[in-house]
Amino acid sequence: MGKSKGTVFLKAVKVLRTRKAEALARLPHALHHYLEDRIVVASWYPEDDFYELLCACASLFPGGDSAFELLGAATARDHAEGMYADTIKRDSASRARIMWKTQHDTGDFVLAHETENSARYELTGWSQTQPKYCRVVGGYFTELHRLTGADAPTCSHPVCRGVKGDRCVFVVSWL
Repeated sequence: MGKSKGTVFLKAVKVLRTRKAEALARLPHALHHYLEDRIVVASWYPEDDFYELLCACASLFPGGDSAFELLGAATARDHAEGMYADTIKRDSASRARIMWKTQHDTGDFVLAHETENSARYELTGWSQTQPKYCRVVGGYFTELHRLTGADAPTCSHPVCRGVKGDRCVFVVSWL
């Protein structure tokens, strides 16, 4: 089972804490402690737990499916304005590798191809195979491109391990 840093968990936990009673009703009992415990940003937590937290977050909002991308984008903004601010200044390939490896203990996230208005990322060896989790990843990297000057970036996910792909592919395009 893969693990993620507390920096990945933090935004979802903060959202759930704002609607604690509803969140407790949606989370498995074994995960209730996340709504009380301090999340240590440098500690590693099970990614399977994070997936359950994500699903609980999404269920709190109307049109909940878009919440996955929004959580990814909000986390990217927090990271870009906080502990990973220096990473924003790096090239796309370095930024992708650093942002992934500092937050996940499985998977290799690489920039496979870049043009003037798009970037194709490939993720291999990741322990997760949940398409909804991939939507968070897409939202995160789309927002990183927006923060670095891309005009109206969007993300497609044409290949997903969660639907029988051998890897995950994310294509971020902008104007």
